[in-house]
Amino acid sequence: MQRILAVAMGAGPKHGDSGVFRGIIGNKSQQVQVRPYVTGLIKGLEARGLKPGQDFEIDYATCEPRTLKPIVQQAIGEHDAIFAMSTSAVKAAMAISKTIPIVFPSISDPIKDGLMKSVAPPGVNATGVRPMRSQTIDDCLELFKVTVPSLKKVYGLHKKNYIPATRAMKVLKAVAKRCGVQFKSTEVSSHKAIADALAKIAKTEKPGQAGVLVMPDDLVLSASRMVAQSGLDLKIPTFFPTTDWVRSQSPSALGGYGVPQVACGEAAAAYMYKVLKDGASPKDLPVKRIGGFEWAVNRQVARAIGLEIPNSVVKAADRVV
Repeated sequence: MQRILAVAMGAGPKHGDSGVFRGIIGNKSQQVQVRPYVTGLIKGLEARGLKPGQDFEIDYATCEPRTLKPIVQQAIGEHDAIFAMSTSAVKAAMAISKTIPIVFPSISDPIKDGLMKSVAPPGVNATGVRPMRSQTIDDCLELFKVTVPSLKKVYGLHKKNYIPATRAMKVLKAVAKRCGVQFKSTEVSSHKAIADALAKIAKTEKPGQAGVLVMPDDLVLSASRMVAQSGLDLKIPTFFPTTDWVRSQSPSALGGYGVPQVACGEAAAAYMYKVLKDGASPKDLPVKRIGGFEWAVNRQVARAIGLEIPNSVVKAADRVV
């Protein structure tokens, strides 16, 4: 049986599960809630005839920025491949090993992020798929505004100096002006800092006039459940660059636009299969852009936070909850 190490940015010890969790198969584990990327990876490998627990096993590592590299270092020697779910995770894995195969489900621009000099072929021990989250963040802001016409200010939470997020902010400032909203960049360094920022927004802004746009930032995306729940509790509209968190069960975001993380995981599974079963090297597998963008909105969330989604949006969205 082959073993995969799935690496994700996540909460620290004081703010949720952190560390390496052995034998995680799917999202049924009682120990930790895995990312939708992992759910997609498992579905994709199963579709190719591999059975969880028989042909492959997944260990799941989750941690905040300062502990990411040590945790990867601790776990890396026992695995046949790494499934790295963000730019930070890929960089940490590549810094530790130049030989172990690394497959990623979501990197916006691997060249500008400094991971490789070419995407076809990469020439390094990492490859995967690109859902273009940084490049389409302007679409997210425009769709957020039409979903909530009363918006006057949009907060973008992000880590300091995280390249995908800083690159996206350059685009957002121009788009915000065109949409007639103020975009406010807000740095956060932990899940607690994210929670504090959301509480401050709720306290200082008028209901319905300020919202949170989740940036293509691995730390903030790792707090997706908390952001969605806080949006409901604090009556702050939230919009994501993926649609996995726009759902019928609670917590749910108000809206989202992008390629679902589950779909990204399924797409990356094609390369993981080639690596594990065909002996392919990531350096020869070109990084691929993937489609499947969808726009999703949740009317139940809107009503719960005192808003009403316009009928034009309900008719235009790809999926309405």
